[in-house]
Amino acid sequence: MSQPNENGIPSRKYVPFTHAFEDPWAGESADEPGSVTLTFRFAKPTKTQIQRLQDKAVKNASQAAKNLLLDIVHPDDKLAFSASMEAYPGIASTFASSIIKGVGISAELGN
Repeated sequence: MSQPNENGIPSRKYVPFTHAFEDPWAGESADEPGSVTLTFRFAKPTKTQIQRLQDKAVKNASQAAKNLLLDIVHPDDKLAFSASMEAYPGIASTFASSIIKGVGISAELGN
């Protein structure tokens, strides 16, 4: 369980998630893609946050993923994470998929 902060509120535990990929548009030439490695710290989503994700994902999965991630990203990482989502819109789905898999949600059951 997390320890209370100075206000007596339990602090959240944040763990780093890293995603590395090649950006074909970032290199000096088309033959040399740029390597991108992004690491941000996230807290474990609450039951309420997961339920909200599932409810909203039916209408707009991308926005639901972004909302979840912005709720659980470490406050010190939030600005950089937002900028990275602007530069690489697909990272929201990638990070969200990894995080929700970590709380037991997966389409791979029985496969």
